[in-house]
Formats: sequence, C-alpha cells, structure tokens
Amino acid sequence: MNTQKKKRKKKFSAAKAKNFLSQKSIRLAAFLSLSCFYTEIVFKLSVETSHTGSSFVFLALFSLCVGLVVSGIISLLPKKAVQILIPFFLGFIFLIFVVEFLVYRQFKVAYDVNTILNAATDALGGFGADIRRLIFCFDGISHIALFLLPLILWFVLREKITGQLSEKGIRRRRTGQAVYSLLAHLAGGAACYGAALFLILCCGLHKEIYTNQYNFESAVMQFGLGEGLCLDIRNLASSKTSAPAFESAEAEFVQGTVDNTLVSSKEESASGGKTVVQAKEAAGTQEVVMLQEGTSSQSTKTEQENESVTPVVYGQSVACVDFAALAAAGGNCADIDAYVSTLTPSSQNAYTGSFEGKNLILICAEAFSGFLIDPELTPTLYRLSTNGINFNDYYQQSIAGTTGGEYQLLFGLIPTSGGSSIKEITQNGTHTNMGAFLNDKGYFGMAFHNSTYTYYDRHETHTKLGYSGGYMGVGNGLEELISPKWPASDLELIQETLPMYIDKQPFNVYYMTVSGHSLYTFDRNAMSRENKDAVDAWCAKNNLSYSEPVRAYIAANLELEKALDYLVKTLEEKGIADDTVICIAPDHFPYGIDSDAALGDMPYLSEFYGYPVNTYEERDRSRAIIWCGELENNEPIIVDTPTSSVDILPTLCNLFGVEWDSRLYVGRDVLSDALPLVFFGNYDWKTDLGHYNSSKGIFTPTDENAVIPEDYVKQISSIVRNRMTFSKSVLSHDYYTHVYNAASVSK
Repeated sequence: MNTQKKKRKKKFSAAKAKNFLSQKSIRLAAFLSLSCFYTEIVFKLSVETSHTGSSFVFLALFSLCVGLVVSGIISLLPKKAVQILIPFFLGFIFLIFVVEFLVYRQFKVAYDVNTILNAATDALGGFGADIRRLIFCFDGISHIALFLLPLILWFVLREKITGQLSEKGIRRRRTGQAVYSLLAHLAGGAACYGAALFLILCCGLHKEIYTNQYNFESAVMQFGLGEGLCLDIRNLASSKTSAPAFESAEAEFVQGTVDNTLVSSKEESASGGKTVVQAKEAAGTQEVVMLQEGTSSQSTKTEQENESVTPVVYGQSVACVDFAALAAAGGNCADIDAYVSTLTPSSQNAYTGSFEGKNLILICAEAFSGFLIDPELTPTLYRLSTNGINFNDYYQQSIAGTTGGEYQLLFGLIPTSGGSSIKEITQNGTHTNMGAFLNDKGYFGMAFHNSTYTYYDRHETHTKLGYSGGYMGVGNGLEELISPKWPASDLELIQETLPMYIDKQPFNVYYMTVSGHSLYTFDRNAMSRENKDAVDAWCAKNNLSYSEPVRAYIAANLELEKALDYLVKTLEEKGIADDTVICIAPDHFPYGIDSDAALGDMPYLSEFYGYPVNTYEERDRSRAIIWCGELENNEPIIVDTPTSSVDILPTLCNLFGVEWDSRLYVGRDVLSDALPLVFFGNYDWKTDLGHYNSSKGIFTPTDENAVIPEDYVKQISSIVRNRMTFSKSVLSHDYYTHVYNAASVSK
C-alpha cells in the first residue's frame, strides 16, 4: 500500500515538474530565443551582402541557447523582478546592436570590445553630425525601430508570457521543481551550444575562424554578434593569462625544380633605367626556391646574368639581443623569445642608411587614397609618388579605424587590441618607432593633429612616442593658430607648424591630418566646399560625371595637396629639400563615401575606384609615398611587390640606418630580400605569387602558368597566423619593454 502511494506521489511530482516547465518557462524561453534570433538576423542582413546557410543555423542555435539559459535563471525570480529584468535584458541587447550597427554604417567594420570601450565613445561622440545623419534618416530610423521591436512586443505580451509565474518566485515553489526547471533549461542551452560547436569544429573554415584564425569581424559575420562578443571577451581574457601559441610549420620548404618560375629582381630596367623591385618571370630558368619566415620566396637576379659580377655582401638587420638565450632563461616572454630566435632577419641592402641624418616628416593622412593622385589635379602628390619610392601594389589594412591605421604606421604591427592598441603599447614608453629611434640620435621631434588633442586619448599616447618637442592638437595650443572649421585645414596646419621645427635640424615630425574626413557633402564639409570649384572644373574638363559624395571626397583631399605643395616649396626655398624625407600613408580607406553600405555593396567607393569593391583586398588598395628631394636626381625606385602599412616603419628604419631588428616587426623592409606578404585582419593574404581568400579557402595565383611550391598556402597561412600571434603578444606581454631592457643590459 505504501509502495503504491509512493509511486503515485512520484508520478504526481514528475507531472507537476513537467507542468511547471511547460507552463511557466517555455513561453519565456521561446520569446527570448526568438528575440535574440530576430535581432541577429536584422543586424546580419543590414551589414552583409553575401550569406551562407550555415551562419543562419549558428544564429538559431546560439539564440536558442541564450533564450533557454536566461529564461531558466530569470523564471526562478518573483514575477515583479522578471518584469523588470526582461526589459533590461532586451534593452541591453538593443543598445549593443544599435551601437554596432551605427559603428558599421560609419566605419564599415564591426568594432570589438576593446575598440568599443576605448575608441567608439570618441568616434560616436566626436563626430556628432555624422552620427545624427545616420540616425535621423530613413535607414537609421527604420533600423532602430526594427531593433526595438522585441522590447515593444515584451510590453504588449508580458502578461501572457509571465502571467503564470509565481508572484514570489522560488520561495513559493518546491525546491525540487525549481531545480528541475533550471537544470532542464541549462541542459537545453548546453545541447544547443554543443550542437553549434560540433558543426563549427567539423568544418575547417569555420573551425579556423573560431580558433586559431579568430577575427572579430569574421566571427560576427559567421556566428552572430552575440557569439562574436563572447569569443572576443574569451580571447581578451586568455591573452592576458595564457602563453602565446606559435606554430612551427613555417620552417623552410623546397619548391623543387621548376620552369618559368617567378623571381624577384632589383634591376636597371631596359626602359628608362628605373630601379625596380618587382615580381618578374624568368623564362627558361630553373631554380630551387627556399621559403623561410622572414625571407623572400624569390631569388635576386639581374639582367646581366652572363656577366661575372662580384656580389656585394650585406649584413643583417638585427640588434644586439640574443633571443635564444633569453628564451632559455625562461620568464613570461620565453615563448615569444623562442619564436623570434627562429626567424631569419632580412638583409641590409644598397639603400641601408641612405637617409641617415636627414630630416623626416611622417604623415598619416586621413582617409587618403592612391586613386586621388592625378598629374593635373594633384600635381604635388603625383610628383612625390612617382619621383621617390613608388609603391605600386600597396594596401592599407582597415582594422580599427583611424587609431588602428596610426598604430600600423607608427609601430609596424597589426592592432590586435583594436582601438586600445596604441594605449597599451605606450603604457611603458615606446622603443621601436621612429620617434624613439631618431630621438636617440639627437633629433628634434614634434607630433601634430589638427583636431581635438584628446581624441582617442592622444594626449596620453602621443606624448610617449619619443618626440622631444611634445604633441600639439586643438585644445593644447593649435586652436590658437588654425581656423575653427570642420574638418580643419591641412594647409593651415602645415603653414602654422612648419616654423616650429624647420630651423631645428635634424628634425623628426609626425602629422595626423584631418582635412580628408567625412561627411562628404558640399554643404556640410568645409574642405569640400573650399575646393568644390577646382574639382568641378577638373571633372568638366575630363568629362567625368562623378556623384556628389565622390566629388566632395576628392575636394576635401585637395586640401592635403595644397598643404604638401606649400611644404615642398618651403623646403626648396630653405634649400633643405634634398635633406628632408616626406613619408605619407593613409589611415584607412575612405569609408565615409558610402553611408549605408557594406562590403560588396559600396556603390560610391566602387565608382571612385573604377571597379566593384567586393573583397578586403579590393577595398584596402591604396598608395604610400616615400620621397626625398635627393631621389629626384635619380630614376625612381619602383616596388611592384605587395606592400602594406606595416611595411613602412621597417623600410624607414633601414633607410635611416637606425639600429633595429627586422624580426620584431610583422612588416618588412620593402627594399630587402624579405618575403613580400600582405595580410588582412580576416587572415586573407597576398604575396607576389598570388592571393588567398581564407573564408573560401581559395588561392588564386598571380600568374596561372607559374608553378606554386608544394604546401605553399599552408606555409604562408602559418606565417600569417604567427605574425598575428606576435602582434597580440607584443601587447599582452609588453614584449618591447622586455626586449628593450635586455638590449640595455647587453650594451
């Protein structure tokens, strides 16, 4: 009799638990899961143009996981608490997605946690006009309404969703029922997450993005913004606690004997005698190609191979630090030391030290593009870009907006901590950038920015770049010298600051310009309005029917042309043009041309470039300039191999003859024998042999007839991953301070 009662009681309890789960929690779980999935879908369709079926499956599974876990926890609380916490949760989701949506509309990239916390506040607040334009238009208002819909539905349906929840929560329930409900929700969430993880790890490309080729933007596009943020937080935490994991797969490998292989040459061209550093087909030759990290996959040949020439033996670009010994000594940086010790330094060359003792003016040009350069419209830019070192296949990786572009130019690294990268690397001073190098040589230095001096915390970071004369922007002195326009005039910037250093030779100056900044309209951009007539006349003369955003963009950048014209003429009048080097590189592609576009749907940028912009390589192609008056006495140096912003600093180090170590940068001296390699934040890469699309796993050779070495894609991909890991490790382990201290001891 007692046994039968126990069985009936057990069945009754199970039924109640089941009833509790179905009646009091399933509606809430379904509502939250659908809300998350819906918000992810709206965001995905708004910022992407190409989609894969698998990404929607991941969105569904991750959303279901969130809905089950959150509802399981919240449903244990009293009804009043639930009715407060649910709108708070939905409001938090709304805020995150709206901020990321606006960031993507403005900057055409998704911002990771570091960038959101350290840069987006400035970016969203500083350019209020741009943000208001993005919000108060049909695209902005409609998307905000779409993101707000789950919160609105909650207030409409909350009684139906929460009507059966206990007024006092778990205190009015049996503990067993509450535990049963919570465990069921957690188990369901875990099952969904496990299923998503299983599918990800079963696919090579998805697995790479999720693990060793993690990239925030790729993760967001493939797994959703929610999971992308979770992955980013996980990676941030692990980077501070775990040792960096470098791959050993980058050891040299042999291509074998091939015909018509591509070889690199620095030669006197038959057409004009120009010095060329390029990829060239050597028909009929046979060659064994050795590839090693830090070394070009091509040999160096000249046209006069039949002549007996005594080769010049150059040293290597290395410092006095024994990295193998540092690795053996152990410590937090031992793994990084061990990795660096395996790298082959690039060789010095005929250009090493050719700029030693000369002045340097380094310019990070806001939204500058090589497609602006025209012999008639921008004669000074054309002169500088064609009579110095000509970068004919240059890319500006756009990873963290302006501050990311500055970081790449100043430090020769990828900004793996997004908008906080400069802040992190300058915490303990700087040791590996041109400001520090030339300051050690007794140069007078200054840094300038013709916008708010505190923007992106430059008042904290740029005072630590090694410039002896300090940093000046609008707010700590420059506002008294230039007109209060937006954007400010680069011409005025040069005119007012040049007297501060021109008679203090040798000088080392850094400019972050602003004239080329968006918004690109003639009525709301002072620089576009200033130069409108010149652009309209040029378009009319050349029968060009550019749209207003494109014309306004070109007009804004004419202020940089005027500034450079004034700068070069003043240097020549002073008689120091031959002793002064001007280096110019952009901070990012001109993302402001298109206001509501995404990669693959950038009509105005495509119009300006002259081809459809569908990939990072197509989007980030630009031009860099290294010019010195002295170079105009000779034929220009042409670099046809792929180069990018992280190559500028190593190249300058070689040219100025500073004591530097080529193994401490992920870029290369473009005049050396180092491997020509450009890689992007999503782990796409390009060499002189071809381009690799990591998301599709496709390698496209530059020359379809060329013989590609065995395992070439695997080896280069490994090198790219190691260089990304090194960039992360420099920040997470303050590696440059470690090396600087070791070098000080060895001296």
